[in-house]
Amino acid sequence: MLEILFRSRWRKRKGLPNADVAGARRGLVVLAAYLAAITVSHTLAMMAFEGLDFGNAAWLTATTMTTVGYGDLSASTAAGRWSTVILVYVGGVFALGKGAADYFEYRSNRRALRQRGLWRWRLKDHVLIVNAPSAGADPYFETLLRQFRETGWGRKRDVLILSTCWPEGLPESLTRLGVVHVHGWAASDEKLEDSGAADAAAVVVLANDEKDAASDGTAFDLVHRLVEMGAKGRIAVECVDDRNRDRLRDAGASTVMRPMRGYPEMLVRALIAPGSEAIIEDLFTRHGDECVRYEVPVAGVPWGRLAARLVSAGAGTALAYASADDGEVIVNPRPDRQVFASALFLMVKEGHEPAPDMLERLIREEGEGSA
Repeated sequence: MLEILFRSRWRKRKGLPNADVAGARRGLVVLAAYLAAITVSHTLAMMAFEGLDFGNAAWLTATTMTTVGYGDLSASTAAGRWSTVILVYVGGVFALGKGAADYFEYRSNRRALRQRGLWRWRLKDHVLIVNAPSAGADPYFETLLRQFRETGWGRKRDVLILSTCWPEGLPESLTRLGVVHVHGWAASDEKLEDSGAADAAAVVVLANDEKDAASDGTAFDLVHRLVEMGAKGRIAVECVDDRNRDRLRDAGASTVMRPMRGYPEMLVRALIAPGSEAIIEDLFTRHGDECVRYEVPVAGVPWGRLAARLVSAGAGTALAYASADDGEVIVNPRPDRQVFASALFLMVKEGHEPAPDMLERLIREEGEGSA
């Protein structure tokens, strides 16, 4: 019982994935000890039967075992030759065969365990994503990771997904993007440890079901576990019910956002520019700030002067305009660009929306000033 307990604790501390790989590693250790025993035994035999000193006996053993065979020393007595045949030729061939078999078995087991998500990864400063969308996980992560790889912060950073979504291994489309995974439930401390949660630069907790507020309870438990583990990175959490946002922040979440399965780019922005997700969410909601289109014409006014005039007059923040020629929406143009527009897009505060005639007056005055 004590031996079993010791082995299980040692395996957990060292991070051995399972008994197969542990057994293969032990086989390699035993093989190394076996080769050391053959080396020592043959060296002593050469000293005893051939009358060599330790240095020459060790040299003869080394050149014989490695099949180099310089010929400067060789066994000349019957006892010495038989010792070489039994210890080196027979024992060495067995050791090499056994070693090759153990090594390839170890590599095969390790490859299979990594593919199936049963490996304990030794990652640091990586991004850990917990859970996966209930539908369309592959295209969601493909879009998310492509966007992530296009940023300076995420271009070469390791990404690990902890989920039960791929029991037979990640699809090739995700492995090509440099992703690894751990298969299992995130509500397990062991799986979080296998994923390197404590050393991650950021942990993203996706909602189990983006339409079920009960997912917030699972997210709360995960945040609590991560804090208990001493997770050093930012913790970004999806929250289905806005009423649970404060609870998640109080539990230790750095970023709380709504699930937006159609826009994984929002999650990327939350990772590389914390706080930007709040701006995006604000624009998506009806209350607070919102983006409003005003059908007001603009003719030849510099964008920078126009935007400054609207802000100073309390009319809102200019975000974009619709071209008067073809209706193309030009977002965040350069300040010196001459604007010819059929409509303006403004971010305005709820209850303080400017009237169209006010905007027309401000635009006309700015146009007269620039002329």
